[in-house]
Amino acid sequence: MKELKKFEDTTILTVDDDEFNQAMAIAIFDDFKNIHMLQASQGIEAFEILNTEVIDLILLDLIMPEMDGFETLKRLKGNPEYRDIPVIVITSKDEEKRATYDLGANDFISKPYSPEELKLRVYNHLKVKKFSELLSDIKVDSSLNISSSEQLSHLQEAIKIAIGSEKKLLLKLGNLSYEGIEEDKNRAKRMGEYAKVISKLCGLNSKEIDNLYHVMFIYDIGLLRIPPEYRLKSDSKEFKSYPELGLSILNDLEETTLIKMAKEVIYSHQENWDGSGYPQALKGEEIPLYARVASIIDFYDELTASRFYNPHVLNSDDALDIIKREKGIKFDPNILTLFVENFELFKDVKNRWSN
Repeated sequence: MKELKKFEDTTILTVDDDEFNQAMAIAIFDDFKNIHMLQASQGIEAFEILNTEVIDLILLDLIMPEMDGFETLKRLKGNPEYRDIPVIVITSKDEEKRATYDLGANDFISKPYSPEELKLRVYNHLKVKKFSELLSDIKVDSSLNISSSEQLSHLQEAIKIAIGSEKKLLLKLGNLSYEGIEEDKNRAKRMGEYAKVISKLCGLNSKEIDNLYHVMFIYDIGLLRIPPEYRLKSDSKEFKSYPELGLSILNDLEETTLIKMAKEVIYSHQENWDGSGYPQALKGEEIPLYARVASIIDFYDELTASRFYNPHVLNSDDALDIIKREKGIKFDPNILTLFVENFELFKDVKNRWSN
């Protein structure tokens, strides 16, 4: 697990009254000079350490004297100062897993430790923790306008972590794109659900469907780089630069199939079939397929859900009448036909994922 060496200095607290298990955990990470191991024999001692040290992850046994693992976990997750620290509970019993999950446990592992399994679990949780820290930095430092090179770097690293570990984390980035400018908390998720429906209708394969689902969480991510004063002016040159600004966020990332799709959707979903769109005025099949697919569900959502630049909302049937008139103008005629013929499926998604 060489990837563990890429993290900055990391401190893991093992809370266990069994000296052999403590020694085993420490030995597993002995080769990682960036990982520092601290030990506590029970909960009271753990909190004494937490009061003086910054802990990145806790490995927690349940059966201990004075303050056992259940009480320790309850106090950890009930304290705002410590609740975001990932806690891996040591147990193989289903009833203990259920009980500690309800208390906020992040993961579970059995004894004796499998070295590779423990390293993998630690690695995954450290990545998610790093993602959360980057997200917090972006929120605090940028005032929702990613302009500096440092902020852009944080955003790129957050995307890289999400794609490399848990793609569902992209939903948090998508929600961040609208935070403070839109009250619709379900927009990013709703766009993903629309994407599942239309991509199946278009005959995309299962990997493409899954990728497009996650791409639609971040297809508007360029909005993060638009100054707030221009976000209400959808016809302005500044606003219309957001596809290019979104593309620039991904340009330095390794081009996986998901990143390649994301680039196409982010950059081209505002293009129109007749060439009247932006930013490149592409026409017909010059527009990438995934962007053509995304443009229809984006427009349907724009008509039927309040947007920060357009608070007026139509019902689904009135929206469909408008969309039909855009056949061969704004939209690919074949994809539009699929949308119209299966319209009830999109209405159902709207009803399930609207505020």
